[in-house]
Amino acid sequence: MHRVLILLLAVSLLVQCAPTSGSLYMPAEFCYVDEVAPGVRADLKYAGHDNFVGRPISGYEGQRPLLRRDAAQALARAAEALRRRGYGLLVWDAYRPSRALLDFRAWSRTADDHTKAEFYPRITKQEIYDGRYIGDTSEHTWGIAVDLTLVHLPSGAPVDMGGRHDLLDTSSATYSQEVTPEQQAHRRLLHDAMLAAGFENYTKEWWHYRLANSKPWRVYNFPVRDDLQRLPAPSPGRQGSSAP
Repeated sequence: MHRVLILLLAVSLLVQCAPTSGSLYMPAEFCYVDEVAPGVRADLKYAGHDNFVGRPISGYEGQRPLLRRDAAQALARAAEALRRRGYGLLVWDAYRPSRALLDFRAWSRTADDHTKAEFYPRITKQEIYDGRYIGDTSEHTWGIAVDLTLVHLPSGAPVDMGGRHDLLDTSSATYSQEVTPEQQAHRRLLHDAMLAAGFENYTKEWWHYRLANSKPWRVYNFPVRDDLQRLPAPSPGRQGSSAP
């Protein structure tokens, strides 16, 4: 039994740290969002071309968003509260492999600016980092952050929030006065539902929320795939320490 436990812990560490995309496992503390909140829709932007880089991002190989289970449960609470008001949630990004951050940084050093007009019209690629729209660390890699918007029920039609996903611009601030009063009201509706469910907002981006009081924080690097299996939880007293 002792050897089996050591083997499971070793496999868990390999899943989190290995840069390969062939792993078919997620850590025990993770789940697919649709397992906990089946009514939440998904359109993972970094798995396709509709994002500020303009191509699929490293580590994204599927369309089922993942979160740490406590974050997914909080998201389910927000979705239920909004459902009673005739709205649903559409997830654009959730757990993000750490290799994606390296991909973003590598892109930032290239001359490729073909997505500028649509995603960062008033700033340069370096100012994306200087303005803290993107960084070399991310709450998404901890499995506790989600990018999302509102949709109308039952049609699923997007609600007008006054700007698209990853519009890296001052107009994307949650309380921006550059959008209409109706769009501001929609942002407040999402904000209030998410905060009531236990999330905090990153005020530069109306779509970005992280689970409040969510330690331990640990960086993960397993891929986003639709067919991951869950590793058994390590025995008490044998878990690795978490990154700060």
